[in-house]
Amino acid sequence: MDVLVYLTPLDTTSRLRGIGHYVAYLGAALMALSPSERQNLDIQGLVGLEGDILGPLDWPGSHELRYPSEPMPYIWDRRSRLVASLLRLRPRPRLLHVTQNLGTPRGSFLPRVITCHDLIRLVLHEQYLKASRPYLEAYRLAELSRYALARRIIAVSQYTADDLMRVLAIPASRIDVVYHGVDTRRFRPPATPEEEASYHEQRRALGVHQRPYFLHVGATDPRKKSDLLLSAFARARLSDVELLFVGWLTSAQQAQIEAVWKAEGAPGSVRFLGFVPDESMAALMHGSLGLAFPSIYEGFGMPVLEAMAAGCPVITTAATCLGEVAGDAALLVKNNDFASLQGALVRLATEPSLRQQLIAAGLARASQFSWRNTALGTVDSYARALRG
Repeated sequence: MDVLVYLTPLDTTSRLRGIGHYVAYLGAALMALSPSERQNLDIQGLVGLEGDILGPLDWPGSHELRYPSEPMPYIWDRRSRLVASLLRLRPRPRLLHVTQNLGTPRGSFLPRVITCHDLIRLVLHEQYLKASRPYLEAYRLAELSRYALARRIIAVSQYTADDLMRVLAIPASRIDVVYHGVDTRRFRPPATPEEEASYHEQRRALGVHQRPYFLHVGATDPRKKSDLLLSAFARARLSDVELLFVGWLTSAQQAQIEAVWKAEGAPGSVRFLGFVPDESMAALMHGSLGLAFPSIYEGFGMPVLEAMAAGCPVITTAATCLGEVAGDAALLVKNNDFASLQGALVRLATEPSLRQQLIAAGLARASQFSWRNTALGTVDSYARALRG
């Protein structure tokens, strides 16, 4: 065996989030490559932490999540049970691809490639760690050792690679930038009247079929700037337009958002849809006036790419990697800038020609990203790591 790829995040709640999507799509794309495209490497999947740990690269995860709650049990099992399993494994893989950095097993004596999705806890430590300076330094050293000991690091964007160099002083020569792809079989405009009707029914099932709406994804995360978006939407005074939030919200988080809304006088309409499965996201995106995504930090920004592939105009910032992913196919607003975000919302709601222009540009931009290219770039990284 040449390479063993971590697929076990698919047994956690990450299955429903960005890292889980990355792991699932990468595994399936690696399996779809021909032997020559895999550079004749024997690549297998890691599907368990103990016992029978090998499986196919297109493994979708267990029928029932083995780790359905908070992440610590999974992290500790990776650091303990998985290490023992890797030490017993025969034949020993020449390389281990760690697709999710948390709980990286130490002591297995396997060379590794590690994917860096972001360094948000170090870059925005005041919001995400809220720790004393000694703890912050200890965390930084732990992250440094995690990445410094890897043979190669796969960064999901050039911005993430720049963060690795700037924050942890990782040499550029050890970093491979490999972008995510987008599943254009799932995220695409309807191609037939039947598909258009299906999208309409999916939106109806979500209670979204009567008024035009903007869409916001990731409402629970402070970097997404939901409060800024709420204020901008309220002051835009788009009375016939709804703002829909997609994502898990605790009651406290929802109350906080509602408090911001009430402080603005609660004009228009805001609704919380909660978790929406991937199967319905394309229909929701395609039917919207636009995805409003004013995030100030992303490792890649998958919702932006998926929205463009679904034929949905995008408002986002040029912050971190978002401008890198969106290119000139989105309406870019200044970082943390209320006035430019408000203006962008008004323009998309009132200028149909701008919407059509952004839809066409977004479809063209999204076509440049594929999971096949992600797999090919990942194999190149494996080959570099195996050459030492």
